[in-house]
Amino acid sequence: MTFEEIKKILEENLKGKIKELINPFPRRMTLWVDKADAIETCRALKEKAGFYHLSTITGRDTGDKLEALYHFAQNGMALTLRLQTDRNDPKLPTTIAVYPGAIFYEREVHDLVGINFEDHPDMRPLVLPDEWPQGIYPLRKDWHYNREKGVIE
Repeated sequence: MTFEEIKKILEENLKGKIKELINPFPRRMTLWVDKADAIETCRALKEKAGFYHLSTITGRDTGDKLEALYHFAQNGMALTLRLQTDRNDPKLPTTIAVYPGAIFYEREVHDLVGINFEDHPDMRPLVLPDEWPQGIYPLRKDWHYNREKGVIE
């Protein structure tokens, strides 16, 4: 499908919920919706636009917000779904009901950025060592490692 075809499908199914939908490069799209519309958007992506494959989820600290970027692939088109949350209360809905493979990706984003995925069945640490201090997220901009002391600050 082309950008225009996917855009039409998403606009029909997400009436008024799209904050931004851009096509910065050929075969590359970015879709931004409010976190409250995450599940509905994922269903539309999968069931209406044919994005069956969730490649991964990455976490990002923008400074004032935290983001989860859901990366999808479909027949030569890559789409990134962008969801933002407040860094002081970082919560997003889990998407595993639509994309079961998100179970591990969401755990990884929680470990590294500190976003809590509501109703996730297993938020145990996935990639950080067992002795890693709670509440310290290594991909946040305010994370620091003091090499001289050998401690995380």
